[in-house]
Formats: sequence, C-alpha cells, structure tokens
Amino acid sequence: MRIRTKLTLWYSGLLAIIIVIFGAVVFRVMEFTLVDSVDVSLNQTAELVIRNSRVERFGMFGAPNQASIKLPTLDLFRASGVGVQVWEVTSEGGPVLEDSSNNLGDYADPLDSAALGLTEPSVKNVFINGNEFRVLTRPVFSVGKVFGSVQVIAPLDTLNQARDRLLLVLASAALLGVVGSVMLGMWLSRKALQPIESITRAAATIAQTEDLSTRLPWHGPQDELGRLTQVFNQMMGRLEDLFSLQRRFVADVSHELRTPLTAIRGNLDLIKRYGVDDLSLEAIESEAERMSRMVDDLLLLARADYGGLTLDKEPLDLDTVVMEAFQQGKVLIKDRELNLRMNAIEPVRISGHADRMKQVLLNLLSNAIKFTPDGGTITVSLTSAHTQAVISVTDTGIGISEEDCKHIFDRFYQADTSRMRTGESTGLGLAIVKWIVEAHDGTLSVESQMEKGSTFTVEIPLLTQHLHHSDDDNFDHHTGKSRTRPRLIKVRAPHWLTPES
Repeated sequence: MRIRTKLTLWYSGLLAIIIVIFGAVVFRVMEFTLVDSVDVSLNQTAELVIRNSRVERFGMFGAPNQASIKLPTLDLFRASGVGVQVWEVTSEGGPVLEDSSNNLGDYADPLDSAALGLTEPSVKNVFINGNEFRVLTRPVFSVGKVFGSVQVIAPLDTLNQARDRLLLVLASAALLGVVGSVMLGMWLSRKALQPIESITRAAATIAQTEDLSTRLPWHGPQDELGRLTQVFNQMMGRLEDLFSLQRRFVADVSHELRTPLTAIRGNLDLIKRYGVDDLSLEAIESEAERMSRMVDDLLLLARADYGGLTLDKEPLDLDTVVMEAFQQGKVLIKDRELNLRMNAIEPVRISGHADRMKQVLLNLLSNAIKFTPDGGTITVSLTSAHTQAVISVTDTGIGISEEDCKHIFDRFYQADTSRMRTGESTGLGLAIVKWIVEAHDGTLSVESQMEKGSTFTVEIPLLTQHLHHSDDDNFDHHTGKSRTRPRLIKVRAPHWLTPES
C-alpha cells in the first residue's frame, strides 16, 4: 500500500471517529435537553394541580370517615398538549378515576397503572394506541398516607421527530465530513509527497542515465521537505565529486603505472637486443622502486580510507622529530645546489606517532626540493601558538597558482608536471601528509605566490602539560600550566649540515 493511501486512510479514519464521537455526544445532549424540558412541563402542571386541590372528609356518627378530592378545573392548569388524570387510591376496589382533562376525551384507563399508589414520583414512557407518551405520576397525601395520584401525560411525537431530524443531520454531516476528509487527505498527501515523488523520479533517472548532475529545484519554505531536498542535492553533489575523483583516480593510477612499466619494458627490449648493460639495469631498478613506492602509498591511503590503519599515539617531543627530518633532508639535497636551513625551533610536545610525523616532514621537504630550482632556499621552523604546535616549510621555488592550491592535496594531483623534475613524483605525497595531519587532529594549509615560493603550515594540538616541570617555581601545580612562556630557541645548523659551497 502506498504511503499516500495510508496517510489518507489514517487521516479519514481518525476524522470519522472524531465525528462519530462528537455526533453521539451532541445527540445525547440534545435528547436529554428535550426530554428534560418535557419533564419540567409535566412537573409544573402536576404541582399546580396538587396545590389547587384539597381532600375533604365526611362521615356519619360512629361510621368510618370518608374522603374525596376536591379538584379545580384541570384544563386551567395544564400546559398546551398536556393531559391530566386524577385518581383516588383506595384499599377496597382499586383506584377510581376522579377527573381528567378534556383533551383525553373518554379515555378512562390509567395512563401508568403500575405507578398508582406509589409514594415517590414516577416518570415513564408509555405507548397508547401506537403513539409514545411520557407520563409523570405524583402522589397526593392525606393524613400521612397516599390518598390519590395525579398523572400528567405529554406526547413525544414532536420530540421524536426532532430527534430523528437531528440524527439525520448528524449522519449526513458525518458522511459529508468523511467524504470531504478523504478528498482533502488525498489532495494534501499528494501536495505533501510531491517533493518525495520528485526525489524518487530523480533517483530513478540517475539509476537509468547515470547522470549525477541532476538537482531538484525547490521554491518553498525551508521546512522538513525543503531540508530533505537540500540534503538530496548536497548528496548528489558529493556523489558527483566522489565519482569524478574515482574516475580521475583510476585514470591517474593507470597513467602512473604505465610510465614505469613502459620504461621497464623498453629497457628489457634493449637488454634482449644488445645484452645486459649497467644503465639499463639501473633504469629498471629505479622504475621498479618507483612502482613499489607508489603501490605502498596507495595501500596506505586505501587502508586509511576504510579505517584499517590506525595510529598508536604517545607523548612525543616534536622538536626531536623535526631535527631528525631536517638532518635527513640534508641527504636529499646532496646532489643539488640548495640551501636548507632551520629558522627557529621550540621544544614542544604533542600526542603523536613519531614515524608518521617524520614522514610528514620528509614529504614536505621532498615536495619543496622538487619544485625549488638550484640556488633556492628551503626553511624549516617549529614554534607554538596558544594550544598549537606550528611546523612550517617554506621554499623559494616556482610557486603554486591559486586554482592549484584548491586541489594540491588531492591524490595524483600535480600542478604543473612540465616544470617538475622528471620521474620524481607520483602525486600521493601531499595526500598522505594531509591524512597523517588530520589523524593527529591537526590542520594543513598552503600559501603560495607564483615564481616566489610556497609555505606549507602544519598545526598539531599541544599535549597537555607538555612543558618541562623541573623548575617548581615556574610551574603552577594548581592549574597544571607553566607561569612563563616557552623559550624560543634560535638554532644554528652545525657545520656538517650547512650546504656545500
């Protein structure tokens, strides 16, 4: 069953139940009100008759006293349409009709024979000649005993007609209400579910045509459906980006793997044709190592994507890691005329993984070396700012355009392969750096100007109470913080680290 049908049935069913309950309450209240008005009229008539009647006693000397009811003219006291009978109740021979109103004609039977002689008033509906009447019986007392009964009768034809008409009106209104609710529910459900149907059609279109550029227009308020449409469009945009990235990733992997494979096959052909030579073997070894590094990087990123790679972090002196990476960076530029120097280093401690943080520094240094021409300068610094450890690697290389800066951390993205040293990059280094930094709850950013150089900045949260507490006078044991700021240390590289002239 469709949601639209379910909503309509629920809405109509609930409304029908409310209408039935409301109609039943209204019907009962109206019926009670009408019957009560009849009872009030009967009570008033009976009260007038009783108050204007009297019991007279008479008898011979030595004989029992006898009594009779002295009645007024009954037609003077009765309401319109109300009939009156007065009965004398005796212990001998049963009740005797004393008098009745003219509108009862020759009817001489008790209106309610079971109520004659009762000491309490009685009200009852009776049928006479096929017509329904309401009869009130009131006792007449004399010397503490019931002497007679006054019975007042009123027809219920008008009340029954009014009740039947009310029932017909309520039933008609309920039927119209249910039919109207069904129609209104169908319209409202169609109106409310129209955006969902649009989303369904759009999803079906995407599945059939594989067009991820489909978006849903929305001109209504930002309610639940508006937000649903917005989330759908955002999801489609995200999927489009991911599929584009996937296609690009597959194409780049194919391209990157094809290059070393082509070189290996070419050198193997040379070996087959001219025999083994050192240059061919060296080229094959170099390309094989390049492929191995690429596969290792791809596996690392793949494991990071699906959560199979975690970092065991521990308190880490970041300044030590930076110095070790700086020393290895000197080895990377041994065949280049580059100036690698340390600007400033500050002793800071973070919660991190030593090998991965060293990998961050080495990747950034390798990236700077690749894009810095001979004669340029690469500067490394480590400082602290508030609660962050800040690492910066600055070069005086070719720079990165503003458009390329938006994608520089994407996998296999290479800003300008024509200006890069041949065979030195796979386009995965900065993607790995970004993952490692984010795994340390840090941020990675880049600032660059064309032909002037670039600065890569890494910010990692400092470890709580990372400062040395050897001097108790400078440490607040209550707050767990140093009373003095960390000292900035200017480091001069030793002579064996300075670039050769």
